[in-house]
Amino acid sequence: MLRWKAFAASAPDIAATGIRHLYRPDHGEVGLLATVDALGNPRIAPVCPIFTDDGIYLSVSAHTPKLRHLEQHGEYVLHAQVGADDEEFQISGEVRRVTQTCELQTVIEAIRFASYNTADPIFELLITRALTVTWPNPDGPVKTAWTAPGTTG
Repeated sequence: MLRWKAFAASAPDIAATGIRHLYRPDHGEVGLLATVDALGNPRIAPVCPIFTDDGIYLSVSAHTPKLRHLEQHGEYVLHAQVGADDEEFQISGEVRRVTQTCELQTVIEAIRFASYNTADPIFELLITRALTVTWPNPDGPVKTAWTAPGTTG
């Protein structure tokens, strides 16, 4: 699993697509976070990814099911809103709860949306897989996939 910065160095074209779809420096952007509940049922929730120089993070409201899902299972899939020409971007992997004060401060300073609550936990999205999909013509999609070195399955 890689942090965003290492992922972007390993797969710059895919990361550039992710930035285009998930990063708005003035107000933030919305993506769709997939998790599973305690029974293994899939769940989808809107989220606003937070980018720093090194990582991609989520602020997760302390009163939402997605907090329990991330704490119980630690796995996620983040899918960006579909862009122009039906361009898609998604990453998946595991989360890491951020607890160190200096890292928390860096993430808080990078938040571009108004709904942040200082009591909300912050998670870093560690990346195992990434995928972009474009539809240059009606005959079918063009997929570009990336998997972290050493990842199996």
